[in-house]
Amino acid sequence: EGLSESIRKSICCTAKQILAFAEEKYSVCIPVIKLPEFRYAPKRQSSFSRAEQSRILAAVWGNPERYKAAILLGLYTGMRLGELCALKWEDIDWENRTLTVNRTVQRLAANDHISKTILMESAPKSESSRRTIPLTIPVLERLLSLREDRIYVFGGEKPQDPRTMQYRFKRLLKEAQVDDRNFHVLRHAFATNCIENGMDPKTLSEILGHSDVKITLNRYVHPTMDTKREQMGVLSDFYGQICGQAA
Repeated sequence: EGLSESIRKSICCTAKQILAFAEEKYSVCIPVIKLPEFRYAPKRQSSFSRAEQSRILAAVWGNPERYKAAILLGLYTGMRLGELCALKWEDIDWENRTLTVNRTVQRLAANDHISKTILMESAPKSESSRRTIPLTIPVLERLLSLREDRIYVFGGEKPQDPRTMQYRFKRLLKEAQVDDRNFHVLRHAFATNCIENGMDPKTLSEILGHSDVKITLNRYVHPTMDTKREQMGVLSDFYGQICGQAA
């Protein structure tokens, strides 16, 4: 009691995995456990408006700073923050104009370490997260301008720290006079832009690395007020045509 639905769901999921492991590895007879029903509703993210995206692009486009190129790539590909920070030059296929997501990085708590946390690099969160994303020529040219004899695109010999990237992103939003958001909202903006410009949900789902199209549509696509006005305008024109025919 007192825990959020998300935490309760995570606890039950972990417990099931432990019991399944015990049953498979040590032949322990595990009784059937009835789990509680969850009514978890994901928190709806507030995406960037077109005006805000315009100010962000103006602040990052053509700027030589690496973290600004990372923000640009996030808005153009919908990559997760950890995936961007773990991106290596070897992941970019210049000839075929693609980028492959092979790993991610995150900062985790470490009890037996000098520091309280450590930077941990690992495989993508799921098999569907390991994906190849086509890149536009302007984005490729921007990345090419940053190319140096280093392993990581936005780091050096080590991956970029997501915490540092998040801090720099928030600082850029403040400079661009855009309301504070997390880096992850770039992913939501990318998804919304793709749908509004005619990309089919299945293609978008694969680019984002989702296993289910429903996740893409329910969690990552947020029609802007501009889009709602445009769609209502289409309906108004339709009714106008009907009235004209009736006359």
